[in-house]
Amino acid sequence: MDVRKIFLEYFKKNDHLILPSSSLIPENDPSVLLTTAGMQQFKPYYLGIEKPPKSRIATVQKCFRTSDIEKVGYTDQHLTFFEMLGNFAFADYFKEKAIQYAMDFILNVLNIPIPKISVGVFAGDNEIPADIEAINLWKKWGIPEDKIFKFGRSENFWGPAGDTGPCGPCTEIYYDFGPNFGCKKSNCSPSCGCGRFLEIWNLVFTQYNFNGKSFEELPNKNIDTGMGLERIAAVLNGNPSVFDTYLFKEIVHEIENLSNKKLVLFSNDKSNTNINSVKNIIEVNKCIKIIADHSRAMTFLIADGVFPSNEARGYILRRIIRRAIRFAKLINIDNIFLNKLSNIVIENYKNVYPELAEKKSNIFEILDNEERKFYQTLNQGTKLLNEIISRLKEENKNIINSEDVFKLYETYGFPIELTTEILKENGISLDFTKLNEYIKLHSQKSKNKSLFNKKIDKKINIYKSIIKNKTFEFSGYTENKSEAKILNLLKYESDENALLASKLIEGEIGEVIIDKTPFYAQRGGAIGDKGVIKSQDSLFLVENTLMPVEGLIIHKGKVIKGTFNINDKVSAEVDFVFRKDVSKNHTATHILHWALKTVLSKDINQAGSYVANDRFRFDYTANFAPTIEQIKKIEKIINEKIQQNDIVRCFETTLEYAKEIGAIALFDEKYKKFVRVVEIDDYSRELCGGIHVKRTGEIGLFKILSDTSIGQNIRRIEAITGMHAFNYFDNIYKIFKNITIELESEYENVLEKIKALKESYKKLNEEFLQLQIKALVNEVINNSIKKSINNIDIWFFDFKKSNFKTKIDTKNMGIIGDELINGYKLKNRDLFLILFNVANEKPLILLQCTKNLTTLGINCSLIAKEMV
Repeated sequence: MDVRKIFLEYFKKNDHLILPSSSLIPENDPSVLLTTAGMQQFKPYYLGIEKPPKSRIATVQKCFRTSDIEKVGYTDQHLTFFEMLGNFAFADYFKEKAIQYAMDFILNVLNIPIPKISVGVFAGDNEIPADIEAINLWKKWGIPEDKIFKFGRSENFWGPAGDTGPCGPCTEIYYDFGPNFGCKKSNCSPSCGCGRFLEIWNLVFTQYNFNGKSFEELPNKNIDTGMGLERIAAVLNGNPSVFDTYLFKEIVHEIENLSNKKLVLFSNDKSNTNINSVKNIIEVNKCIKIIADHSRAMTFLIADGVFPSNEARGYILRRIIRRAIRFAKLINIDNIFLNKLSNIVIENYKNVYPELAEKKSNIFEILDNEERKFYQTLNQGTKLLNEIISRLKEENKNIINSEDVFKLYETYGFPIELTTEILKENGISLDFTKLNEYIKLHSQKSKNKSLFNKKIDKKINIYKSIIKNKTFEFSGYTENKSEAKILNLLKYESDENALLASKLIEGEIGEVIIDKTPFYAQRGGAIGDKGVIKSQDSLFLVENTLMPVEGLIIHKGKVIKGTFNINDKVSAEVDFVFRKDVSKNHTATHILHWALKTVLSKDINQAGSYVANDRFRFDYTANFAPTIEQIKKIEKIINEKIQQNDIVRCFETTLEYAKEIGAIALFDEKYKKFVRVVEIDDYSRELCGGIHVKRTGEIGLFKILSDTSIGQNIRRIEAITGMHAFNYFDNIYKIFKNITIELESEYENVLEKIKALKESYKKLNEEFLQLQIKALVNEVINNSIKKSINNIDIWFFDFKKSNFKTKIDTKNMGIIGDELINGYKLKNRDLFLILFNVANEKPLILLQCTKNLTTLGINCSLIAKEMV
């Protein structure tokens, strides 16, 4: 049974818009590292910042939860990566319909008998009443009283995400595997946690708004539901273990082949020729489950653009890769194996998620590199740890220094869990309290974050009230100047706070909102337009244009002259030169994206951008640095496209058609029914709402200023176009021309002239240094502090007192010492030399002696170590 397909078909029949899964990397949402729930891509709709394309939506969403990493392997259900089937309603249906759809789907589509169903509901407390409506609805569907379990706020109430905001009760649907599973107690319930009851569907009723003091009923209520695909597959399979489902069967089978171990399922007989005890069964099961889960998770993360690193989501990926390798070693998988499992994942899921097949070579390359590197880490870390353990045993100690454990983790990437295990095998304990102190001081790698930012723009409620029941026209795609009427004004009291005002007077800073505007608002990486809004006697300088909520464009700036009132007729005019420069750079980012894929790899993907009028930056994913020749080639083919004056077409179409013609989906347009495609000739197609040139020739000139690494597998190109590129080359030409004048050389001979000068300088510097050293040798001979003990002459000289002290480094001190020692040999006497200096704020000490003294046992290196 294809649960994904029948779920979406069911809700499509019930008038839901079916949308694709969003990426595991949340788009335009810095509040969370990874997509953790089906509702996450709809966050702007819940906040009221954007309008949903339809009031009813259904999806199958890829999810990853870091909070469950430590639980994976210890239960039959916990996973890091999973698929969430969800239906959502925005001010449409509420509890009755939500429960109706869930029960109808479970009973009549999945054919699960009602005696197997139990539910959890909100019991209420002293602030919020019990969810009596949900209880009565469940009874109406035939759920008996004794199978309706009432829980408190921690279990059955969602939100608010911040200090205030939307929230509401939730209700869970549980599948009961029966009294022969789990603890087998007569009073077992979903709160037991023994495994008998499996939560399969959670329905969240966003019913209230918490204002900081009390809970108020929301006028527009929302529905957010989620059903785990893996869990419902386990139910249909009749076994609580998700690892016994079709979603894991091939992966588990390959792990069993590689390890020669077996996964003993919950309902299986635990007798096995290769496993002789329950303890072994549990350990082997744990390892196989962890490897199986993590192999899926790492494949999907890389396909969605996550690269292994030591920060944020890259650290999470690296952690699960290393965790899979570590547990593989525990069941005797010692060879490279990750790509074998990843290939199974790709083959099993490529029809549902085609990006897996598209990124296959990239996935394999990253996993292979990471796996080989970590094997080196394991070998190096194990060797160092064994040395520490041997030393402790020699000293009859059984407690390891926590700092040593942390150093293994921080410096070599050696897992603390593996260190702990090896220590335990050797009877050595670890002070975890002290270790945790070290870890807290270390930069934080991964943490659970709220789905919503707590710090939402303080003006957001004002904007939402403005846009309610109003429409605003954007005319900027076709014109730079529009006649309009002022609908709202905001006056700034501070940088963060603004209030609605009836007028703005000369000198005041604020925001102007008009019914029709040609000003493009900052989004998609491109900065907002600048310009003026004016009437006959007044002038407002627009310094930035923003879109705080979907469909609402605000003009932020200052009144330069006169007064502006609500309902004034005004003229809104964009700074044409500024916009033109931004549009040149914006179109250039699209050509650059194409060029990177063409020259470097088709697996290159955009990872962010910033488009201004004077330059732009373009971030892209790459696990290697391009060569100088490749950068030159990228510049060349982009300038060729500019010279060809290719046509740039912008048009609106459906998301489905945009995908059919190969448009690259980026940013906000991804989830709208109709999207704007920017097409350059026949080689570049991207979804983009920005302002662009009409032909590539308008860009004029393109120059890359730099290509640098800004993180693990993320690089940044900074570039310029048009007159800014011309001015750049013009400045370089002026500098070069001045160099030719100073060198009295023709252009073509400059390089040879510079090389000759460098050689001449080097030779003169060496000759001068030799003269300095000769002078310093004499200075040491004449001005050293000298003593003679048992016919051994001891000289001490401090170069800080010399006129040449800044020129004397360790190398030159050695040359001076050699001159003195060799000269002393002629006297057939013994000399012990001590030379001292401070260079670059670091003390330098040189000890040297004649050969005869070394035969007597004097070791300058040992003496120097003692001095340090």
